[in-house]
Amino acid sequence: MDNETIPLDSSSNSAEEPLFILSLLNNELKSSSWKLTNKDYKIGRSSENNIILDDITVSRNHATLSVTKEIIKIVDHHSTNGTYINNEIKSECKLKSGDKIQIGKYLLLFTKVIK
Repeated sequence: MDNETIPLDSSSNSAEEPLFILSLLNNELKSSSWKLTNKDYKIGRSSENNIILDDITVSRNHATLSVTKEIIKIVDHHSTNGTYINNEIKSECKLKSGDKIQIGKYLLLFTKVIK
């Protein structure tokens, strides 16, 4: 993980304020949230990803989340189990605050930071 994707409870001194928060919603798993700024985030179970979801239900390089101030989109990388947005499988999707993303066994909530 890089400094832009460390969980919120860690003391991060990132110069850039987060635009969005990605929060893990699964009750049985450790709760985590990631601050998202203007950049691309690789998601998968490989340690080379920005957001690591370590479970066999997640592909090594599952998807990319691209964040800009104007458009936020997620692109599935032909993963084995797919990427679901609000319970619909999507290969590519623009996101809005409140969308739920299912990657393998992980349920994530995408939320805009209000300033």
